[in-house]
Amino acid sequence: MAFKCWQLGLHLQQDTVYIVALQHARCGWALKRWWQLPLPAANPTEKADEALIAALMPWRRQLPRQHTVSIAFPANRTLQKRLPRAAMTLRESEQKQWVASAMSQQLEMTANTLCFDYHLAEPQQMWNVTAAQQHEVSRLQRLAHRLQLQIVAITPDACALQALLPFLTVNDAVLTVPERNQWLWASREAWGHITRDEAPSLSRLGEKLGVEPHQLVCCTTEANIGTRFDPWSAITQKQPPLPVNDAEFAVAIALAMVASWS
Repeated sequence: MAFKCWQLGLHLQQDTVYIVALQHARCGWALKRWWQLPLPAANPTEKADEALIAALMPWRRQLPRQHTVSIAFPANRTLQKRLPRAAMTLRESEQKQWVASAMSQQLEMTANTLCFDYHLAEPQQMWNVTAAQQHEVSRLQRLAHRLQLQIVAITPDACALQALLPFLTVNDAVLTVPERNQWLWASREAWGHITRDEAPSLSRLGEKLGVEPHQLVCCTTEANIGTRFDPWSAITQKQPPLPVNDAEFAVAIALAMVASWS
């Protein structure tokens, strides 16, 4: 039987790396491994990169040859814009150039300093564009290259959460993940982040997003939250021990579900 590819989600946080490895199974997703790796404090960026490589190298040696990896990019380091469609029909390469030119004009930055992705939003017929600094994306690409990882995507962490929406039972749900200084959130149409200063509670988060309380589903073990979702429940085959801090693995699990070759 041919060896099946491991799909991995890698979520870098300030002091910890959360990683989940999944594999397609007949009945759904099968958990292969999970890791929670502490990171030492290191500055400046060059030293932080070396510390990250040192922390991940022993983990890298545990991976099979056939694997794919999706890496989280911080949503708070991205900018989202909506652009109208061009007045004339454009080929794909021309459309990409048009979006790049429009974004660089709006942001007052040269196009080669930006990394962006876009898709057509229905039925508004507007381009949803996500942009990030090219040098920040390139840093993750260099780290993945040094670790010899088969990287298939660098995805905003909040955007990755959309992969978990089909597992929710609430209609028109907004999935939320509480982090130290912010909330990550995702719906079928949009995603983003809101700081804890702006929304110190889940109810305030709902007000900021303009959604009803019953639509908010939170990845958390905290009491008095309302509708809760265990991200590990999206995985059909798994064996203990599992981590107790399930919410902190939500992004890594979601990333692993989208870490497949296009």
